[in-house]
Amino acid sequence: MRQATSKQTLERRKIRSTGGLRARAWWVLRKNKHMTVLDIQNTVCDGAEKSAESNLRRWLIKLVAAGILEVSRVDDGKPTSNGLNLYTVVVDVGPVAPIVRNDGSVFDPNSGTLIVPPTTDAINRVSTTRGTSDAVIDRL
Repeated sequence: MRQATSKQTLERRKIRSTGGLRARAWWVLRKNKHMTVLDIQNTVCDGAEKSAESNLRRWLIKLVAAGILEVSRVDDGKPTSNGLNLYTVVVDVGPVAPIVRNDGSVFDPNSGTLIVPPTTDAINRVSTTRGTSDAVIDRL
């Protein structure tokens, strides 16, 4: 029978065990610094995820509203297309993915802070302001 390990070892294992879609997407975004939704989807999805594209888009838009990411338009080479959104990491909060809450705030599990977008319609302003946001940070 195996002996119990120290509390630090258990905490490290707990952090490493996150393997959800958003956790994998955050790891790839941190590594590459900027990617499109299609790039992220091609890198982290294995086909078993349910509505992965819409899940990633909703999460990324809320991270933009919180000021963690910045979005810019990139030409995709198609004549009638408006292009693709390129998401760039502005604030690297750490190895564990930020958690989006139902009220629109974003919790950073690495530092224990809560990032609140300035207004509730900040998510709607993302497309016009291209990711600039004055988020408020509260320490829990």
